[in-house]
Order: sequence, then structure tokens, then C-alpha cells
Amino acid sequence: MKQESKLPTYYKYPRTFHLPYSPKRGSDDKVLYSDSDFEGKKVVVMEKMDGENATLYTNHLHARSLDSTKDESHRWLERFRNYISSQLESLENWRLCGENLFYKHTIFYQDLQSIFLGYSLWVEKEGRNISLSWTDTKTTFESIGISYPTIIYEGVYDKKEILKNFEAYKNQKNRQVEGFVIRLEEAFLYEDFSKSVAKYVCDDFEITSSKHWRYEAKTLNQLENNQNSWTKIM
Repeated sequence: MKQESKLPTYYKYPRTFHLPYSPKRGSDDKVLYSDSDFEGKKVVVMEKMDGENATLYTNHLHARSLDSTKDESHRWLERFRNYISSQLESLENWRLCGENLFYKHTIFYQDLQSIFLGYSLWVEKEGRNISLSWTDTKTTFESIGISYPTIIYEGVYDKKEILKNFEAYKNQKNRQVEGFVIRLEEAFLYEDFSKSVAKYVCDDFEITSSKHWRYEAKTLNQLENNQNSWTKIM
């Protein structure tokens, strides 16, 4: 008799704490006491994209909240999820997290590689929920064709070098840049997220409206080379 596959557990994407030297913070934002959890360890630093957090499973998807409201962008994500699911079936109860950039929030993107940019891939192992190392994540992404945010720095944690690289990256972009996200290169547990991932938000990043983007007239971000957002899945 064939054993039924176990349904995945749904996880809310954890809150990302600000680095102690992140200049832009909201009144309810959480800030790390220090950056000591990164010192001496290999890290990966990516551009922080201004979109909606999205989590995809074999049979479900949601924004950061498990009961998030669906919109037209989730129709696109459903198609994307259906396309990649068969290629991830070797991973036990996989969960793919990334940025849904279908709609403009504050920054208008005009040269995206994809509407969805992945930044972490999770699996269940011996009852533990684990974010794969960046090396394993990147290898899987590239074998399937999943795009990810621009990498600004890779190597042993070095605050000065990271900020130097980020300023150079920011200055060569012809659009606003929100900031960057840093993660450990190595694998880490779900419960260790706050010690493994942190963000930096630029002081000049301004939300341009008092209304939430969902309640305003929506503008679609654009893909590179004027590709059609609806027809390009990968």
C-alpha cells in the first residue's frame, strides 16, 4: 500500500532585524544588539528588494502572513510554483522564500530578471526546519532557473568592506536602492533566523505615500528588455 506523503507545515517568514548600524528604522522595527553573530563567519549580502515577501510550497503560497489576502500577483506565483514544483520534489517538504515584485511599492523597477527573486530554500530534516546554505541554495536556483537579488558581497563578515561595496553598488544604479540583507552562508535553523539574517535600510529610503500600496492604483514593475510579465515565468 502506497504511503501518503506528509503535508508540509506552513511557516510565517520571520521578522528581519535591523543591523545596529542600519540608519533607517521604523518605530516598531527590531534592531540587533550587536553584529557579533556574523563576526568571523562567511556571509552573503544581497540588495534588499522593495516588494512583498512570498513563501511557496508544493501545495500552497502566502505572503509573510499565513492568512494573507490574494491578488493578481498570486495568480502569477501559482503558475511559477507549478512550473518549479516537479524540479524540487527531491527535497523533503521544501519551502521557497523570496520577493514578489509584481507590483511597484515605493521603488519602480524596470530591469528585473524575474517577477520573483528567491533568497532562501528550506527543508525538513529529522523534524528540524532548515534554511539550506547559500551554496546549496544558489546551486539549486541556477539549475532550475530561479533568479535571486544582486549579490553585493560574499566572504568573511567585514562591516567596512560591505558598506564600501554597497555604496559603490548604490551609486551606479539609476534608481533608488532600499538597502541590503545579510545572511550566513552556512545552513541555519528556523529558530536561529534572528541570529542568521539581518538588514540595512538606507537613510534616504522614503515611502512616498501614507497609504499602503495595496490600496492605491497599482503599477506593474517591468522586466528587462521589455519582456511581458505575464508570459515570462522564468
